[in-house]
Amino acid sequence: MKILCLITALLITAAGVAAQETHKDIRKLYAQGEALYNDGEYQQALIILDKCIRENATFAEAYLTRAATRQQLKDLQGAHIDYSIYVELQPDQPEALYSLAALRYKLGMYSLAKQDFLKLLTMPSGETNMVYFRISASTTGTNQITTAQSAIKPQIFSYLGLVETQLNNHKAAIVWLDSAISLQPSEPDYFVNRGIAKEGIGDTTAYSDYKKALALNPEHAVASHNIAILKRNKGSAAESMDELERAIESDSSMLYPYLERASQRMEGGYYKGALEDYNQALTINDKDPEIWLKRGILKEKTNDLKGAYSDYTMAIGLNEKFEKAWLNRGNVLNKQGKYTEAIEDYTVAITYNPEYAYAFYNRAIAFQRQKQLIAACEDLKKAALLGQAVSDKMMKDICK
Repeated sequence: MKILCLITALLITAAGVAAQETHKDIRKLYAQGEALYNDGEYQQALIILDKCIRENATFAEAYLTRAATRQQLKDLQGAHIDYSIYVELQPDQPEALYSLAALRYKLGMYSLAKQDFLKLLTMPSGETNMVYFRISASTTGTNQITTAQSAIKPQIFSYLGLVETQLNNHKAAIVWLDSAISLQPSEPDYFVNRGIAKEGIGDTTAYSDYKKALALNPEHAVASHNIAILKRNKGSAAESMDELERAIESDSSMLYPYLERASQRMEGGYYKGALEDYNQALTINDKDPEIWLKRGILKEKTNDLKGAYSDYTMAIGLNEKFEKAWLNRGNVLNKQGKYTEAIEDYTVAITYNPEYAYAFYNRAIAFQRQKQLIAACEDLKKAALLGQAVSDKMMKDICK
């Protein structure tokens, strides 16, 4: 009996030692992954951290570091999963909850982000070495600041303002941003964010907020861009263009000023300049079908039908249900006398939008040019029924 007890004790001791050794091995493995992350070797760090989690699915730190690694690798959905798991395992860590909330905002999960930011306001303050991020409502850029947790309240208030703006609760957004500004009145982003919220309810003091942001930072690209839009809407095209020039000079990586300037240049007949702006916009973001559509429209205006067709095709590739791109590509084919192909594109546009009056109208013209008058007449009547203006002469000529 004594021998059996001794053997059992030895087995328990051996199991404990083995568990300790396994724990040490995983910690060592994690340290390797963390070092790779700190060195910017994100892909290699991910491999090591994946292995850590496979060997110990409850190793909380590995989830947190892997979340940050996945963010660096632009895997935002994966990062969201890892932050969520970490917060479940360690619910009292405000730094992780802040990162989760900010990521949810970026992913458009506004209601969940709102819950997280509100919870952060109820958590006890403390010191941290966490790197937090400011964000502006109209730019993808961020500024890093290292701070105590108690000092991030204005950032949380600002995020709550941004969330409410996205949820179209503009009055609530203004209240949160008022709080952010009262705590940190030297931060221009907060004034810009409040200006955007004010525009949502037609509050003309939005202009003053943008001017205040520029007073705090004369090179604030978002403030310049938004002032340009307001001036344009008031008919001050020259002043608007000046603000856009300043915005682009302040931040050449910001998309919106190029798009706005391209639009204004195209309206003014400066097609070469507009094309330059759309080209630059596409170097910043080539995944937005609207930009390809707009450049296609510009090329069509300058009779570059091959280029327009190519741009509309790119837009369709990015969004198969983009009925306007199908319509516009059909128009290009129609101009080139490729009526059968044009009819196919108009038909796809109608499939995605059965009440697309202009598509029926243009398909009627293509049918007419193919001498298919019955089909042309049906489409023309449908277009008129949907509100498209059709002249009596055209109706008489086609529907004989």
